[in-house]
Amino acid sequence: MNSQAWRGILAAGIVALTGCESTQSRLKEREATARGWSPVTRERVTRGEIKPGDDYDMVYVALGQPGDIETITVRDGGVLTIWNYPKIVQRQISEETVDYEEITEFDVRTGQRLQYRIPVREGVYETSKQQGLQVIFRDGLVTSVRWGRNGPPAAASEEN
Repeated sequence: MNSQAWRGILAAGIVALTGCESTQSRLKEREATARGWSPVTRERVTRGEIKPGDDYDMVYVALGQPGDIETITVRDGGVLTIWNYPKIVQRQISEETVDYEEITEFDVRTGQRLQYRIPVREGVYETSKQQGLQVIFRDGLVTSVRWGRNGPPAAASEEN
């Protein structure tokens, strides 16, 4: 995959994956390590972009803490580490009445004041986690990135 595709895929999914925590606050946490990065790498990582060859600290600063981490020892003695960033999905499962709004109107034809109540309804949602972004490391360095079965967000699949 070329570097533009990596950049497009990762930058578009960052907002959904990182929550409220900012790359700047994570960079401050890893400042000792980040001092050794080139200015170009530092800028790229703080934009939320990762690429093959990046280490754990670079990915942490770019994407934040993964939802879970899997570690696999392979036959040749190497170690694969998979950082999973789940995709949070909400779907409406029902609707419920949460209040009533009082309405008062004047009927000019009859000269009467009309009062009635209408229900105020809100959706009831179910939240679930689906497989989202996976960052795969081999011996501490990024080798690939993959998305769950639904693929990257729509904007991420467009190349620059």
